[in-house]
Amino acid sequence: TMLIKFGIPILAAAALGFGAATTVILKPEDQLTTAPNPPATTTLGADTVAGLGEFQSPGEPIAIGSSLPGIVRSVHVVAGDAVRRGDALFAIDDRELRAELDLKRQMLAAAEARLERLRAGTRPEDLPPARARVEAARVAVERTQDFLARGQSLGTRGAMSDEELRGRLFAHRLAQAELLEAQATLARLEAGAWAPDILVAERERDQASADVRKTETEIERLTVRAPADATVLRTDVREGEFVPAGESARPPVVLARSGGLEVRVQVDEEDASRVVPGAPAEGFVRGRERTRVGLEFIRVEPRVVPKTSITGSTTERVDTRVLFIVYRVIGSPERVYAGQKLDVFIRAGAKQSTPRDAQAGH
Repeated sequence: TMLIKFGIPILAAAALGFGAATTVILKPEDQLTTAPNPPATTTLGADTVAGLGEFQSPGEPIAIGSSLPGIVRSVHVVAGDAVRRGDALFAIDDRELRAELDLKRQMLAAAEARLERLRAGTRPEDLPPARARVEAARVAVERTQDFLARGQSLGTRGAMSDEELRGRLFAHRLAQAELLEAQATLARLEAGAWAPDILVAERERDQASADVRKTETEIERLTVRAPADATVLRTDVREGEFVPAGESARPPVVLARSGGLEVRVQVDEEDASRVVPGAPAEGFVRGRERTRVGLEFIRVEPRVVPKTSITGSTTERVDTRVLFIVYRVIGSPERVYAGQKLDVFIRAGAKQSTPRDAQAGH
């Protein structure tokens, strides 16, 4: 009874003391740790507008397509290559068009030969036979005229029938017509080619030449070339693949114009009215080092559009509409790439002076 009366309270007190001591000994100490990605600290003051920026090449990316469909014969670039204006990017099979070009060149050669034949005029060898035919026709006229005169003399004496006399008359007329035909043929040969015939031949030659140039142009279009000095961002085409003509959801090649990087900043529409074009701005590249990037104002895109670039923050509203502002990167920051995100701060209500403004003040 004594053990139950005093032992249980003593055990309970000992257990309570052990628990309290353990709690005090094992209590973690408060420690301050450095954030792995410290937040950016702007130098523009407290009254700023924050936005999400993205590095991009000058202007918009160029989605290269093909003007003619076909099977890819060769690809000349890979991502990261620097190309000059006119450099070949990829080429489409051109064997069918080259066969057609050979045929049209033969047609052009035939048209040129016909034109040269007309311009050369009559062959000298054709004139003597034509003159001989004229002389033969003249002799035939004289002979039939003599037969007709004799027949008329005999007819007056009743020694020749009217039917025979009419036959000699028709023969004489036929001989006269053949003489006129031979003379006309000789005159045509001596005159050479007719000017309208030469004109028609020239037009046929020009048409054949235009067909050749058209096919040559189509062959040239099968080699897709860079429209400007640029860097290849992506190649999504390989030899043997079919490339459709026109716009494609998967462009075969995407280019970025050469030049310094730009930053495209999106500002929530709630803060859009606080942004003054030309206000000082600076950016901080996302990462452990938080590299600062100087920015120079280029333009404000005068349209508020639905937000498409998401930061991943749990407090971010995905239904927000944003205003886009474009800046030029000052200097050449190291290890910065197109598509990389950065936090941008814009001084609210202040306009940055530009060389143009300075000239206007003077």
